[in-house]
Amino acid sequence: MDNIIETKNLTKRYGTNIAVNGVSLHVKKGGIYGLIGKNGAGKTTLMKLLLGLAQPQQGEIILFGSSDLNKQRIKIGSLIEEPALYKGDTALENLKRFSLLVPASDDELKSLLELVGLADVGNKKVGRYSLGMRQRLAIAVALLGNPELLILDEPINGLDPTGIKEVRDLILELNKKGITFLISSHLLDELGKIATDFGMMADGVIVEEISAKELRDKCRAFFKVTTDDSEKALGVLKAWDPGISAETSGNEVHITSEINDSSEIAAALVNGGVRVYEMRNESIDFEDFFIERLGS
Repeated sequence: MDNIIETKNLTKRYGTNIAVNGVSLHVKKGGIYGLIGKNGAGKTTLMKLLLGLAQPQQGEIILFGSSDLNKQRIKIGSLIEEPALYKGDTALENLKRFSLLVPASDDELKSLLELVGLADVGNKKVGRYSLGMRQRLAIAVALLGNPELLILDEPINGLDPTGIKEVRDLILELNKKGITFLISSHLLDELGKIATDFGMMADGVIVEEISAKELRDKCRAFFKVTTDDSEKALGVLKAWDPGISAETSGNEVHITSEINDSSEIAAALVNGGVRVYEMRNESIDFEDFFIERLGS
């Protein structure tokens, strides 16, 4: 089983509004899948469909390789929107309340608090916690029952830099223990630090799925050549150096091979009958890559 989550043509409408529109999603077992999109893109609705909190009008959901969703959903922990915690209780008291649904011993609950870095908060009430502490406690609640998959909706939204790092480090630690993650966010830079795969969502549609490695390759530095005919320019460069790594983009050729002498590139193109307008080193910023695909 490569994919722990798979959907096919999943669609959800609210009246005339299509919140999720024909989505086919693929989340690999053992990975951290970052679902990226602006507010209102349909990320939360998609997660609710996966969890059974909303029902699709059409499409198919496959969890852990099975279509028996009720049986498979017990393997999932989740945090959707703002964590629903009892602010007048301590962290341990909160876990005891939630463990009525998923039985666990006091030792197991204390181990969970230790895992999320809340073992030393004592009798401090949750209402006095920082937002980062509340998020970590909410993740501890989601971990009740030893889930194989965690679905987290905007877990770092509103956190200060310290809180973001705490939650990020916790996610990485849990992932090392074998837990798969589906995480939504509109904070591209932070999600880019932990995700192994990305799904870009806009207007209810998955625009593109891409691995972190593929993303790094696309965002690496390149040598840009602007010409009057990029296809002809590419052919000339391939004839000049069959081993060159290059591709066209509009009226540009992007060369990712190492360039020792740009004048040789210019000479090869001019001799091949290609007019060269501009040559320079460039790179695609991680954020620019997503903005280009998702829209400004």
